[in-house]
Amino acid sequence: MQMKDEGSRFLIVRTDRLGDVVLTLPMARVIKEQFPSAHVLFLVRNYTRPIVERCPDVDSIMTLDATKSIVEQIGLFRGARADAVFFPSPRFRLALAAFLARVPKRVGTAYRWYSFLFNVRIKDHRKTAERHEAEYNMRMLSNIGFAADLKTFPSLTLLSSEEAAVRSWLRRELQEHARYAVLHIGSGGSAMEWPAAHFIELAKRLPKVLEIVLTGMNVERERLDAVQKSLPGAHLFIDHPLPELAALLKQASLVVSSSTGPGHLAAALGTPSIGLFPLRRVLSKERWGFRGPRATNLSPEPLRSCPNCEHCTCMERLTVETVVRHIPADVAERSPAIS
Repeated sequence: MQMKDEGSRFLIVRTDRLGDVVLTLPMARVIKEQFPSAHVLFLVRNYTRPIVERCPDVDSIMTLDATKSIVEQIGLFRGARADAVFFPSPRFRLALAAFLARVPKRVGTAYRWYSFLFNVRIKDHRKTAERHEAEYNMRMLSNIGFAADLKTFPSLTLLSSEEAAVRSWLRRELQEHARYAVLHIGSGGSAMEWPAAHFIELAKRLPKVLEIVLTGMNVERERLDAVQKSLPGAHLFIDHPLPELAALLKQASLVVSSSTGPGHLAAALGTPSIGLFPLRRVLSKERWGFRGPRATNLSPEPLRSCPNCEHCTCMERLTVETVVRHIPADVAERSPAIS
């Protein structure tokens, strides 16, 4: 399929979690680099919208309201006036709405029972986890004629007010200390987590010049409080707007996280980031590793005979020593977040 540059409109549908959205944003950058006059739209959930709003490669954003009827969803697609719509992680009702709205090109998997709703069918089984999520996304573009580069990272531009709000918090919390490491210890139930005890030990082995900032979701408050009690002087950054979390991650000297959205966001912002992943293929670093100019992804050494995944111990076996060995030598020398 060949698309024209002038006036083309491309809609990308990504209505799942933050990390998925971050790994999909490079699609917008590729489209804009090759079709500068194209109009790129994203359909997302409300909670990820603030990050997509800060991507200069995205021209328009629509949000999915779960209460919308199929008729309203059809109207949503008709209003987008897209020449092509991409479904990296399709949902039946949305695929049906795009079909009934007669979007000319509907790009999706060839392996769902409703794949007849797509007229550009990609023969990739994402569930087999043979490729990275970002590569699967780029292959959707290459199937309609784009030259997709796997080394493309998303562009994200935070507002000065958001960065100023975080600097104000840092001055108040860290006082005279300027450099800090972020430990994102939870995952909101979306991933296998590194044990809290490992994060505590890691914090004690980080360069002394780095203060410790703990991040997580409000529902994880009890666990975060317990970790904070084990780390006198650690700071808790919780229940802030998503763009302010992004600003905190951007200004950090180091971010360490299990497989979760804030880790993906930190890596995309160019912060030295270490991702901690299990061996199970569908959850592995090969499938979901952080992507960015200073991202490192780690997994434990496999056993000759791994236990059943329901009783998996591989995250416990990913040692603190392994993480310490992969901390960049210059993290304590990054420019202070507080000037």
